[in-house]
Amino acid sequence: MAAVTAASTSSAQGIFKVFKFSSVDDADTFTGPASPKAFWAMVTADPTTNTSAGINVTESSGTYTFYPGVDSLTVTLFVVE
Repeated sequence: MAAVTAASTSSAQGIFKVFKFSSVDDADTFTGPASPKAFWAMVTADPTTNTSAGINVTESSGTYTFYPGVDSLTVTLFVVE
C-alpha cells in the first residue's frame, strides 16, 4: 500500500472536489476530505478484459483506499462535501 498524490484538484463552490491521479495501484491510499456525503472514482483507461474494468474506493476518516481492476491506472476521485 502506497500513498498517492493528486496530480490536480478542483472544486465547484466548495460542494464538489475532484482529484486526478496519474497512476493508482491496488490498495493505494489518499488523504482527502473526511466524512463526505458521497464519493466515487472512475478510471480513464480502456480495459483489456472484464477483470481489468472499473475501480472500487473506500473512505475511512478521510483516508481513501483504491482498488482498481489493474494497476497503474489514471483515476479521478469525486467527493461531495
